[in-house]
Amino acid sequence: MIWAHLGLGRIVRPVEGQLGIFERALANPGLKHLYLDISWDETAKYVTSSPEAVKRVAALINKYPDRFLFGSDVVAPASIDAPMAVYKAYEPLWKELTPEARHAVLFGNYERLFDAARVRVRAWEKANVGKPKPVPPPTPVSGYKSPQE
Repeated sequence: MIWAHLGLGRIVRPVEGQLGIFERALANPGLKHLYLDISWDETAKYVTSSPEAVKRVAALINKYPDRFLFGSDVVAPASIDAPMAVYKAYEPLWKELTPEARHAVLFGNYERLFDAARVRVRAWEKANVGKPKPVPPPTPVSGYKSPQE
């Protein structure tokens, strides 16, 4: 599961203790499948809002470098240059990360996760495409009413 944009948005601002929430989630052995996405120019504004914010986020990423992803999301890009501007907006963060963490966030985690997913999807397709699918039993949500009702 990838938590897009650190859960932030144009009108969804960070809550007090948000990094602590992320820390607890990343430390939870039951959530090893959770990854945090720092893409989007709006997210970059929060992450780089102050030197202290950059240091706190960098410390979390350096502690869990295999759990963060970077993308180039942009709200209504006016040009092809807009995605690169997101990368540049994170420059203060990139400087605070270890070289290993920076590589993992920018390249390694994406390659590891999506390459593995591609293999699993192709295996599922090979095992399932073209085979009849069982029809699930009707449910009350489907609107079906049994004759006994």
